[in-house]
Amino acid sequence: MKKLIALVFAASTFMMAGCCTTHHVAKWEYKTIQGSQTDDSLNKFANDGWTVVGLNSYGGYLLKRPKQ
Repeated sequence: MKKLIALVFAASTFMMAGCCTTHHVAKWEYKTIQGSQTDDSLNKFANDGWTVVGLNSYGGYLLKRPKQ
């Protein structure tokens, strides 16, 4: 019984410690590029950390990456 109580106490301590820690919040920067893009130009943006997250009605792209 004492082992069970000790186990429950240890498990609840770990769970409470995990709930009380602060979480990292990602900050993003955005970029809009207009016009038709080639695969090479989009790959250049991707190499710089940009991800395509949307298209606009004018044929452009909305890009985002973690803020640097």
